[in-house]
Amino acid sequence: MNSSILFILHMPPPVHGAAMMGKYIHDSNVINEAFDCHYINLTTARDLTDIGKIGLRKIRQFVNLLNTIRKEVKRLKPQLVYVTPNARGGAFYKDFIIVQMLKLMKFKVVVHYHNKGVTARQDKVIDNLLYRLFFRNLKVILLAESLYNDIKKYVSRDNIMICPNGIPEQ
Repeated sequence: MNSSILFILHMPPPVHGAAMMGKYIHDSNVINEAFDCHYINLTTARDLTDIGKIGLRKIRQFVNLLNTIRKEVKRLKPQLVYVTPNARGGAFYKDFIIVQMLKLMKFKVVVHYHNKGVTARQDKVIDNLLYRLFFRNLKVILLAESLYNDIKKYVSRDNIMICPNGIPEQ
């Protein structure tokens, strides 16, 4: 029996880099044949103009997302939960809550960063505290070694995996 993985990742729409990578993972025969895969879309934005904005609809959607994740991890009991978080701003706070909930429920979590921005906020007292909590006991996948500088304050090098990825061949 294959290991069970719950992927909590961005999927289009809207179309942006992290969402396209999520789609490639979702559609990958190699990944889906190697593991017992389950997917939850982390996206709360309807389109590109909605990214970075907050509103009642997004708050409701986020509460529903938390409930969906909680129910699915209890039902599936995955060996691993893979999350593609944002590095800063409101989206990071949303992802922080999700990852902390999963850790409190005792699930093994790995995060895959498709963006950077931690160093831009690490001098803020609240963000520094949240980053310390967020990265505690996490394995982190980065797209390139050079991105390690963005999170090295919070993650030791032995908890980093480098996975250069890109657009699949047509």
